[in-house]
Amino acid sequence: MQTIKPELVFDHIAVLAKSVGEGVDYIRDTLGVDVPPGGSHPRMGTHNHLLSLGPDCFLEIIAIDPDADAPTHPRWFGLDSFTGEPCVGAWVLGSRDIHGSLIGMQATSGPVIEMKRGELVWQMSVREDGALPLSGAFPLVLQWPKGPHVARRMSRQDCSFVSLTIASPETEFITTWLGDRLDDPRIKLISGETRLTAVIDTPSGQKVLS
Repeated sequence: MQTIKPELVFDHIAVLAKSVGEGVDYIRDTLGVDVPPGGSHPRMGTHNHLLSLGPDCFLEIIAIDPDADAPTHPRWFGLDSFTGEPCVGAWVLGSRDIHGSLIGMQATSGPVIEMKRGELVWQMSVREDGALPLSGAFPLVLQWPKGPHVARRMSRQDCSFVSLTIASPETEFITTWLGDRLDDPRIKLISGETRLTAVIDTPSGQKVLS
């Protein structure tokens, strides 16, 4: 009997920062590695640095690109109003059918839009107001084009994803939506004030990002 794979898979964590430089410094100080540049997102006026955490997941540092034209709409990841220290602000799940995954959830997740970075084009859920769903506790969802996962083209630097704990007062809502769509013991949801905490294996041992 053929086993049906889960509809959703863990894809990446996003470290939000006022500038990519601040984000790179935070990761260097915490994990002991430098995160290389990724690229820019013209539609959102943002840019990122990227670090592979395995063959199919990664860490993204994302911030407003000071050299890009400001979009006429709110930027994603709530970056227009982000003023704090760099932090793990969002988590992203990959879907084989993003529209099917988000049926009935657009009020929370936002609509699916097309995004582009260089020659890479993908689909992603983004709220029209730019805010993170449930302050970052509810995952963003994306669908990559077919082929090898993008993490395989990123620098890894001997870092690996261990776990992600999402604390939220809306844990029951998130868990109900996930149902059996996600089967990953590395992802843990607990009740509490909204906070994302990731554990990463590094050349100098396990480190915690929050």
